[in-house]
Amino acid sequence: MGVWPQDPDGDMTPILEQSIEAAKERHPSGTAIPVGLYLTAHDRCDNCSAAAQFRVHRIGGLELDFCGHHWQKHHVALYSGGWFVVAGTKLAMEEACAALDGFS
Repeated sequence: MGVWPQDPDGDMTPILEQSIEAAKERHPSGTAIPVGLYLTAHDRCDNCSAAAQFRVHRIGGLELDFCGHHWQKHHVALYSGGWFVVAGTKLAMEEACAALDGFS
């Protein structure tokens, strides 16, 4: 696990604000969600084969599908590793977008 960078004065506020802005830029909530990017009951988690809630993509063409449980377990590491959400169930995408609204 990496070490969280710290401001030389010990103030984490500027670093947190930069992180939030970077997350907003990477997250699909900044744009309308095209209808074709919703997952369906046929999409399954690559880890446990439960119904997929989110699909993530990484430059180079790699894609993974995650159920809600595995998404909660791995989403921080995925964002840190350069993965970004490209699709999800309608409800999951709406909830993810609403959660980011609180960071404005």
